[in-house]
Amino acid sequence: MTPDPPDTAPLLRPAPIAKGDAIGIVAPSYTPRPGWLLRGVKALEHAGYGVVLDPDIATDRRFKRVEDERRAENFMGVWLDPKVKAVIGGTGGYGAVRMLPYLEPEVFRRNPKIFVGYSDITALHLWLMRRSGLRTFHGPTVDDLIPSTRDPTMASLLTALTTPRPTTKIGKGIARVVRPGKATGRLIGGNLSLVQQTIGTPYEVDTRDSILFLEETRDPMSVLDERLVHLRAAGLLRAVRGVIIGKLSIDRSEEDEFENFLLDLLSDLDVPVLTDFPAGHEMPNLTIPMGTEVELVAEETTGWITYREDALTGGEAPALSTSSASSASSASVSNVATASIVATASGVA
Repeated sequence: MTPDPPDTAPLLRPAPIAKGDAIGIVAPSYTPRPGWLLRGVKALEHAGYGVVLDPDIATDRRFKRVEDERRAENFMGVWLDPKVKAVIGGTGGYGAVRMLPYLEPEVFRRNPKIFVGYSDITALHLWLMRRSGLRTFHGPTVDDLIPSTRDPTMASLLTALTTPRPTTKIGKGIARVVRPGKATGRLIGGNLSLVQQTIGTPYEVDTRDSILFLEETRDPMSVLDERLVHLRAAGLLRAVRGVIIGKLSIDRSEEDEFENFLLDLLSDLDVPVLTDFPAGHEMPNLTIPMGTEVELVAEETTGWITYREDALTGGEAPALSTSSASSASSASVSNVATASIVATASGVA
């Protein structure tokens, strides 16, 4: 068994994708709604990419070990498909953590590719970073996508997948400042409940010298309080350099109270803090580079993050990506994928 990469080793950078490449859509969590999945596939096709579907993308989730093993095999199978240059989660929900014991770190370490998702997909982000030494992207799942490059969520995703170091000030004009300041560090985190669940595991979130990003949905403030207090008690807030809270689907009456709670909980850390950052379960859900060094800027009223290093390799795209043969192959893959989704939505076996 190959040992895990040392914590001090730099995380691997995947290659950017080019039009004509295929994107794999995986099913580690719940089953996407067929109509929403079809819309997302069309969005990727409209942007110029082919699609390869996980064989179980339309299979209802059953929480049994034999299915966990099969989903892990399918996940690695899509990842190792030579046509696939990036992998995106089909949807969130629950289930990704169940297949982690059956994944092989070396598969991903030897074949670094772009990986995108959020919510339940957080478990895979943290596992891939700690066990395979791979950078990932917190961003939309395929069922969030719409066929319009003017949509902020879609535009942000495409920029992240194709540009090693975008110059965008991500979140400016939307994020609100809880405590002003500037900080630089590795971006880490994701869905708060999934981050909390890593405590004590071999893939426990590494918050040292990090910009910690957290988001959550449909939980009362008392639950958010419990989870953040647990992170603090485990020593995981001690060395953070900044904190970013995504859009929280909490009762509006609790918002002011939550900000006061944040200030109190983090008062001794003296780090900049943003809230209402546009990433997570609300729209827009902008794509941000996990494991990559970013700068957090929190001014008086708004804040943002910018890349401080490349998240992707800077080399040329593979020759196959620009060939007519590859484009034809990707188009064929997309047509099969679309037909499969249509058949599922129509109830055709």
